[in-house]
Amino acid sequence: MTTQALLFDIKRGSSEDGPGIRTTVFFKGCPLACVWCQNPEGIDRKQELDLNGKAVGFWITLKELLYRVRQDRPFYDSSGGGITLSGGEPTLQLAFIHHFLKALKADGIHTAIETCGLFNYARFKEEILPHLDLIYYDLKLFDDFQSRRHTGSSNKIILENFSRLITEAEIPVIPRIPLIPGITDTEQNLSRLAHFLRKQGVEDCSLMPYNPMWRDKLKQLGKTAGYNRDSFLSPDEERRSIKHFYKAQ
Repeated sequence: MTTQALLFDIKRGSSEDGPGIRTTVFFKGCPLACVWCQNPEGIDRKQELDLNGKAVGFWITLKELLYRVRQDRPFYDSSGGGITLSGGEPTLQLAFIHHFLKALKADGIHTAIETCGLFNYARFKEEILPHLDLIYYDLKLFDDFQSRRHTGSSNKIILENFSRLITEAEIPVIPRIPLIPGITDTEQNLSRLAHFLRKQGVEDCSLMPYNPMWRDKLKQLGKTAGYNRDSFLSPDEERRSIKHFYKAQ
C-alpha cells in the first residue's frame, strides 16, 4: 500500500471543481506536457525549487490528508459538496488515490476526479471507478499529430478510455474542452470533437475559456513558455468557438 502522495496544493472552499463546496486536492505529476498548462507546477513528477528556492510540492501521508479534508465535512454535507482530485494527473499515483477515495466513500463523502484521460483503463475501472461519483474528462485535440505536438503525447488512449467510460461507467462523465486560441479552438478541431462526442451519445460538454494566468507560475519556476498568448479569450473568440462546436452537432 502506498501511504504517501506528492501534492502541490490543497484548495479548501472551492466552488469550481464540482457541485457544492469542495476541497480540491492537487496531485503532482502529469503524463502530458501541454504548452498552455494551467498548473505548470503540477507537471513534474518530482519536487522542484522555484526561483526563490521554495519547494514546489510536498509529501503527505494518507492519514494526514484524510484528517485535513474531513475537517470541512459540515460544509460538504450542507452544500452537497465533497472532494475533487485534480493535478497534474491524479491517476499517476493510482495506488494512493485508490485508498484515499475508498476511505472517503466509506465516510459518505461525494468524490470527483479531473483527469487528462491518459491512464491504464483496467486498473482505473477496478481500483478507482467504484469509489467515484463524478468524472471531469479533458478532451483537447482530436488529431493525433496535433496532440503529440501540443501536449507531448498521442491521444489514442485518451479517446479510447473516454469511449469505454461512457459505455461502462454508471456515474456522470463530463467532457471538458479547453479553448486555447490557435490550438484547440479551431473550427476543424472543435467540429471533430463535437462529432466524436455525438457518436458517443454525449450531450453535456463544458467549453473552458483560455486563462493566461499560468504564465506567471511558469516564470516563477524559471521555465520558458512554449505558447505566448498572454490575454484572456475575448467574447468574440468565445462566441466563435461555441458556434464551431454546436454547428457540428
